[in-house]
Amino acid sequence: MTAHYFKNTLSITPIQLTNLPLANNSILLFDATKLDVSKFNLPDYLSPFELSVINRRKRAQAKQEYLASRILLKQLVKITQPQYANITLNSMSTQFDEASAKLQLHVSGDIFNTCISHSHGLVGVALNLAKTEFGFDIEKISLKRPFEKLAKHFYHPDEIALITKPSNTQAQANTFFRIWTLKESLAKATSRPIAKLLSPNVFNELNAATLSASSNCASIESNNFDVTVAHKKSTDWRCFLITDFIL
Repeated sequence: MTAHYFKNTLSITPIQLTNLPLANNSILLFDATKLDVSKFNLPDYLSPFELSVINRRKRAQAKQEYLASRILLKQLVKITQPQYANITLNSMSTQFDEASAKLQLHVSGDIFNTCISHSHGLVGVALNLAKTEFGFDIEKISLKRPFEKLAKHFYHPDEIALITKPSNTQAQANTFFRIWTLKESLAKATSRPIAKLLSPNVFNELNAATLSASSNCASIESNNFDVTVAHKKSTDWRCFLITDFIL
């Protein structure tokens, strides 16, 4: 049973944003480091609230990730919901809802639950239109992280055994980060704090929540990222790597 979670079953299709198919259950990935924020007239793309947020970001990468994620979410609404095709991006606004622990996108009085993840410049966004249990996570696979030490401190013994079993360092890292993205995706899908999901066996937790999970590795430039989706088993999600950000 556990072996299934380490198969790369999530399809990741490279595509231009303008050619994105009409698919409600879509996750969009984009390398935000390609964006030159200074070339964007931000009031055309962000609401007044979002402008106040991005202006508080100090790091260039944080600004890139914020801008990319908001534009992608808004474009996803325009693509999947034809009634909003002519609405300007700056009239839509994202805000975090404390009660549901979800980032929500407000569009002409309607509210959409969203999910966002980012790691080292790679941004992923999705709309949860059906409002089912759903979450996804991105994490850069780094051999510099003390992943074995972290696993022994935080993870379940069965998970530690899976990580330390291979003698190859790369294989150990791949296993560690796959388990990490599974835990993060589960946390987002069930609105549970990640701190409460570090020590339990994530495979048992997914089964108990009757959630399906699929994963794959996305290669961006010279970096590899693990991407995992956790969702209700009746829901099919597709993942698209956006190669061209022309608006």
